[in-house]
Parts: sequence; structure tokens; C-alpha cells
Amino acid sequence: MIKRTFNIDVPTHRNAYDLFEGRWASDLSELVPDLPVGGGLPGFRADPRPRQAAEILGRDGRFDGYDILELGPLEGAHTCQLEALGANSVTAVESNSEAFLKSLIVKNIAGLNRSTFLLGDVSRHLAASGPRYDLIFACGILYHMFDPLELIRLAAARSDRLFLWTHYYAPQARLRRHVPRPVEHGGLNLTLHELTYRDRGLATFWGGNQGKTRWIGLPDLIRVLAHHGLTETTIIADDPDFVNGPAVTLAAQRPPAASAA
Repeated sequence: MIKRTFNIDVPTHRNAYDLFEGRWASDLSELVPDLPVGGGLPGFRADPRPRQAAEILGRDGRFDGYDILELGPLEGAHTCQLEALGANSVTAVESNSEAFLKSLIVKNIAGLNRSTFLLGDVSRHLAASGPRYDLIFACGILYHMFDPLELIRLAAARSDRLFLWTHYYAPQARLRRHVPRPVEHGGLNLTLHELTYRDRGLATFWGGNQGKTRWIGLPDLIRVLAHHGLTETTIIADDPDFVNGPAVTLAAQRPPAASAA
């Protein structure tokens, strides 16, 4: 919980930034040049993933008219891009209370007016009754889920389009702490690879809301997407040597005929 203080300086966006000084993941100088680089993640402008999503899952490289659900916005950097790409609305669900508050600061700095940040669990949001979305945008969250298969199932029930960036499991020496866990999912026999977090106490922990997470292999990920109707999968980038583990950027969608059925 933030300690209550009274700020008597000239009101600036920097004052809000400083509430979490040393705890930011994003480079806010992309947004406002005189704000600090922070953790250095270039999500506001340089990160190509929102634009990649628009090229494949949008219309003419934009999201005009789209109602988008963003899972795990962290500090709202991608949210800014989604709104700039024309989204009619962005509903961004974040479980980390500090990241949620930082997203509200970013919303204020960026002047976002079509984006709403909600604090809570993404799977519970998807499982609750609610509207369908034109797109579900999920960067950096699937590999933080203890049950990634259920998240995919729930997402596929609420949208015909899913954009993912995620780490995935591959048999590499650096992933030797991952423990194989056979699972059954909708008639599919799969293996997830379980990892226990060691860094949850750090100020810069941006992982999941449970003590363990389970990674899925890339072939099994594509199988599960197809199992839930998202049969048209485009691998945008696959980097098995990515820092912290293999990573993939992909777009998955339900074929038009199936969507209309």
C-alpha cells in the first residue's frame, strides 16, 4: 500500500511517476521526454507488437471500431498503442495492484479516453458473463499462468481473435528447473512444465498472481488454440534463444465461416 503523503511541489506528471520511483518497468521517456527511462521497456512507441496485431487481426493495419480486451497491461504501454491504432475501446485487466495504479498514472499522462483499467484476475473476468471482444491482446501473461490451457479456452469463448506474445517450454538446459506435469485438457493429452517463482518478494517482480506457473510447448500451444476453434495461426516471430526462455509472437483466429456460424 502506498504511504499517504502530501506533495507541496509544483504539480507535474513527474510527481506521480515518483510515487513508484525505481519500480517502473517501462521507458516513460517515450511518452514524455523529460520523464525517466525507468526499467527501459520501450512499450509506448518502439515495441512493434500492437502494430503486428493490427496488421494481421485488424483492418488495414488498424483497430478502428474494435472493442479490445487486454490481459495484463502491466503499465499501460501497449494500451496506449492500441488506442492510438483506433480501438473503439480497450478494457485492460491487471492483477498486480501496483501495476494497476501505475497504469492509471499512464492513462492520465497519455490522456487515454477510450481505455478502462480493471483490477482483478483475468481468468475470472473471462469466466464471468460479459460481452464478446473483437480482439483479445495478451502479451507477457500466458507463461505466468498456472493454468494456461484454461486461459486459452476462456479467451476463445469470448473472441474470434487472439494475439499472444509468450515464453514457451523447450528442452533447454536453462529451463531445467521446470518440472514436467502431464495434464488432460478436453481430450488432449499434454505436458505442462511447472516453475516455482523465486523472486516474488522483489520490487520489480512482474510475474503471475500465484506462486507457481506452468509453461506450454509451442506445438502443444498451437494444438490447444486449434482445439478451441482458433485454427488460423500465424507465427510472427519465434525466438528460441530469447532472454529468459524461448518466446513466440503469434496471431490466432477463428475462420470467418466458423465465426459466422
